[in-house]
Formats: sequence, structure tokens, C-alpha cells
Amino acid sequence: MFEEIVSYIARTNLFNFIIFMSVILFLAHKMDVKGKLEQSKQNINDVIEESKIVKEESETRLSSIEESMSHIEQEINTILLKSAENAKLVGEKIVQDAEKNVIIIRDNADKAIENSRVILKNDLIKRATLASVEVAKSKILHELYHNQGLHDQLIEESINAIEGVQK
Repeated sequence: MFEEIVSYIARTNLFNFIIFMSVILFLAHKMDVKGKLEQSKQNINDVIEESKIVKEESETRLSSIEESMSHIEQEINTILLKSAENAKLVGEKIVQDAEKNVIIIRDNADKAIENSRVILKNDLIKRATLASVEVAKSKILHELYHNQGLHDQLIEESINAIEGVQK
């Protein structure tokens, strides 16, 4: 009887196993598991290739950035030196322009002083001349008023001078 039970279990398990494998094979065939596995494999390979490309690009960019960063100190120093040179040149230019402006202002001030001196001198001469004429006029009028002979003599000389011009 033991043999019958084992035979029954073996047949039942074998039958169940055959049915299970048939269903699995049918589903695998129907679902195209092989194709899907191949597709997944291809997708994974594509992702790996894309990752390799991105990694290479990243490494290239990283090396480029590292190279530019290695020169950044030198570039900063160069920029600072150029800025210092430019500042020095601009400072020298400002000083030169200021010195030129000082000379021009000094020259203009000297000219203005000289012009003022000339104007003042001419004004003084004019005033002195007018004062001298007034003094002379009053002296002559005083002399003519007090000395009738001198008055007559001047009239006579003026008439003779006029007659001399007419001849």
C-alpha cells in the first residue's frame, strides 16, 4: 500500500508539476518573456552606455574646470597688476593735468594782474592829467585875470598865428 500511496503522490505531484510548467510556458510564450528580458537587457545596456558618455563628458568638464582653476590665481595676479599699473598711469595723468592747470591758472592770473595794473596806471594818468589841466587852467585864468598885459599879449599872438596859417 505504501507503494500505491507513493505512486499516487508521484503521479499527482507530477501531474501538478506538468500543469504548472505548462501554464508557465504558456504564459512565458504569451507574454514574450524572452523578448521582454532582451528589451530590458537592451535598455540597461543603453543606460550604461549613456552613463559612460555622461561620465566622460563630466570628466572632460571637470578637467577643464580644474585646469582653469589652476590658472585662476595667475589670472587674478595679472588682473591686479594691470589694475595697479592703470591706476598708477591714471594717477600720473591726473597729476600732470593738475600741474598744467596750475600753470595755466598762474599765467591767467599774471595776465589779469598785468591788465589790472595797466588799467590802474592809465586811470591814474588820466586822473593826473585831468587834475593837471584843471590846475593849469585855473592858474592861467588867475594870471590872465590879474595881468591884463599878458592877456592882451596872448590875444595878439593868437591873431598872428592865425594870419600866418592863412598866408
